[in-house]
Amino acid sequence: LISCRPSSNLIHPPPLTLILSRELTYINNNNMPRQGRKRKKTRTHVVETDERITSALRSNDELKVPRSLVIRRGKTESELVELVSDIRTLMRPYTAANFKEDATNRKMTLARYAEAMTTSLGVTHILAVSQNSGRVNLRVGRTPAGPTLSFRVKRFTLGRQIRSAQRRSYDSQRAFESPPVVVTNNFGDAGAAPHVKLMRITFQNMFPAINVSTVKLGDCRRVVLFNFIRRDVGESKKENNGSGDERQRHPDYEEDEEVEVRHYAIRTKPVGVDRKVRRLVESKIPDLSRVSDIADYIANPDGAGGATGEMSDSEAEDETSHVDLPSGGRRGRKKGNDNSASSQKSALKLVELGPRLRLKLYKVERGMSAGDVMYHAYVQKSAREVKELKARKADEESTKRRRREEQEANVERKRVAKEEKKEAREQRRKEREERAMAELRGEATGGGGGEDESEGSDDNEDGRGLGGNEDDEYTSDGEEEDGDESSDEEESDN
Repeated sequence: LISCRPSSNLIHPPPLTLILSRELTYINNNNMPRQGRKRKKTRTHVVETDERITSALRSNDELKVPRSLVIRRGKTESELVELVSDIRTLMRPYTAANFKEDATNRKMTLARYAEAMTTSLGVTHILAVSQNSGRVNLRVGRTPAGPTLSFRVKRFTLGRQIRSAQRRSYDSQRAFESPPVVVTNNFGDAGAAPHVKLMRITFQNMFPAINVSTVKLGDCRRVVLFNFIRRDVGESKKENNGSGDERQRHPDYEEDEEVEVRHYAIRTKPVGVDRKVRRLVESKIPDLSRVSDIADYIANPDGAGGATGEMSDSEAEDETSHVDLPSGGRRGRKKGNDNSASSQKSALKLVELGPRLRLKLYKVERGMSAGDVMYHAYVQKSAREVKELKARKADEESTKRRRREEQEANVERKRVAKEEKKEAREQRRKEREERAMAELRGEATGGGGGEDESEGSDDNEDGRGLGGNEDDEYTSDGEEEDGDESSDEEESDN
């Protein structure tokens, strides 16, 4: 039964027929099966793509992106720890920025380190910073097979030191979300030396390539510059500075070939805009405490904020740095727009982020920090010496391989002997256990009668002992009786 109580919100209670119809409708809607099939969406603006094809294309593109790993080798000073951190910042975002080195892995060779660590992580380049008593070295290797470029770090400046010398440092973290633009300067053309070509190709392949047709202007926020410096150092100057080893130890010696590395952030400023107006456009609130109107702030040259002019003091006066950017191009909001009305003229300004590096290439190895020496800056060998060295290396490799095979054979022989000895010891143990069980079984089967006989013999011995005692008592009693009769006869005679 359904009770119909008057509601406080209604003047008249609903009729009973209306309540019954609502209840029946609720029961039918919840208990009756659905009629017809489920409605299919027919929207055509959503393009259906195969997820497997999309993921495969995405993974293929990701495999082409070079990934780097910056590590330390051996014991280093605290300044080199900061330098490693700055180099990781320079290589972002496709690098292990928070990688923690294990002390046990620092003793491994670079080839084994690359094989053990970088293969599973998909790393294509490894940068190893090491230090000895007088030099700082940087090795750049292409995993897993090489080549390896060994640089001498002539001098370096940390990013912290560069920012401390700047008036307004660049502190945007958004710039490190996209890879930098790589600029290689003065490395020559196709006629350059082979080691110079290898340096240029290595520096370019450490960073992902940029497609000019699809790149967004908002993603181009950093620049990494590799500047190749050539000097005409005469033979007389080289002789005055000493031999090759002495020149390596001398930190201020000017090499004939060096590479300078710089790291910049790109800033764009509108050209031809007053500095005060630009502050308002950039949502920077000026100091208006000494003016009564915003027009006084902009028009009055003696107003707050100092003197005004047609060009800001922070803009670059060189017209070659002026470019036409699309509207919103600085932030990447709009893609390629050819409409000149929506473009604006801006000036590009570079703000150094650090670190600064001055590098000298002194050796190129064919493998991963191993193999043939393809180039050496201080040691020159003739063709005969190179041939003899290769023959000696081949002999050493064959001897090493033969010794390794002998060691493996000896290890296998010792392992087999150990297994045979273990099996023989196990067999002897089983035989002892079987003999012990056989002896226990023989004693259990043939040892029962022997026990009965022994018990009977014990009983006989006990019986014999008891019988002997009775005879002795009987004999002693008889003798006592005879003694009594003889005493009675003597008394009667008397």
